[in-house]
Amino acid sequence: MKKITFIAALLISAVSFAQIAGYTSFEEPGVVAIQYVDTGDANVAHDLVNNVDEPNIDYTSTGGEIGFDARYEPYDVPGDGLTDGDWVGVTEFAGDVTAYTDGTQGYGIGDADGNFILEFDQVDLSGYSGNTLTIDYYVNDTGYEGDGTLNESGSDRMRIYIKDLTNATEIDIFNTTGSDINDLGVQGVWQNGSVTVPDGVTIQLVVEVRCNSGSEVLYIDNIVIDGILGLGNNNQNVFSIYPNPANGYVNISSQEAGDKNVTVYNLLGKQVINTITSERVDISNLTSGVYIMKISQNGISSTKKLVIR
Repeated sequence: MKKITFIAALLISAVSFAQIAGYTSFEEPGVVAIQYVDTGDANVAHDLVNNVDEPNIDYTSTGGEIGFDARYEPYDVPGDGLTDGDWVGVTEFAGDVTAYTDGTQGYGIGDADGNFILEFDQVDLSGYSGNTLTIDYYVNDTGYEGDGTLNESGSDRMRIYIKDLTNATEIDIFNTTGSDINDLGVQGVWQNGSVTVPDGVTIQLVVEVRCNSGSEVLYIDNIVIDGILGLGNNNQNVFSIYPNPANGYVNISSQEAGDKNVTVYNLLGKQVINTITSERVDISNLTSGVYIMKISQNGISSTKKLVIR
């Protein structure tokens, strides 16, 4: 996958640096070029699951790209939903979009005959400031119906938004509710949505699509959450790491006993370690250089600069 390096400017001397807090361009999940067939009941709301040898609609993060989970909610008068087979999920099909904006894969949602809802992993922005979330999206076709205000066939709607879970608010990136999608002038060209995210909150990206035609599709790609991660302003005295510089392992001490959540990032903002430990972290697989270690315990978080020899 193409590395996103333009926001990884090193500012260690100023006790903070720009860093990617979460990202995906859907390059890690595998691709299956057939339709997805929902085996659930189209008459009731339910979680959608990956089926063997069908496109991935869910993905569990393995420490790189953030994961996502899909679910379905029927119209007020239910239709077939996704039980009749539809083009949804991770895809490399580029016949509509020509090319994806980052890598060779993206995520497509079309012909849901109800509401297709895609929820991404929550991202904790504790210690971050100046945060933004960007997402590329492509609206296919011009045959949309209605203005999206009714939960019924013929009332197409698309919405991309952020849940600010800390403040129980929502931030819209793209919301067609109340408009005929045909009138918005967004079809047929990749659009870039970008919003500012409050400091120090936990967020979740959500994508919702309601449509009833195989030619009515929303594609998404290149999701990036970034901000300035401070190194000198958040509970720095609670945790200590040693030795530092380190080689092979590093110890973490704190004012309280018990497990700690430890995440280590390189200077491109890529997560390279994510573990739970009471004291020692194995860093033997990391190359020499400067890293950022985030430590959390009992609701307290701190970031440390870690040098590996």
